[in-house]
Amino acid sequence: MKHPTNTHIIFASSFQEAKKKYQSMDIKTKDPKPNLECFKVTELDDFDLSEDFNFVGEISVSPPIMETIRKDPSKAFVLYCMENVAH
Repeated sequence: MKHPTNTHIIFASSFQEAKKKYQSMDIKTKDPKPNLECFKVTELDDFDLSEDFNFVGEISVSPPIMETIRKDPSKAFVLYCMENVAH
């Protein structure tokens, strides 16, 4: 079963830039081939910047994460790996 791991907020101008920045962090995963999920918060229909909690894909973001996102919401991307943690 796959689970989200290694969640990070990345500020970038595009999906490609956000993924490249995330991948340059050289994050180690247990799954040899995790799926990288990438969401631009301003493009999510049910994302509300004024709320303390929001759902992004398979995860929920908490108040401290929302504070980070609010610093530059137009460039905020939420990225995480979906990996098989049984490996």
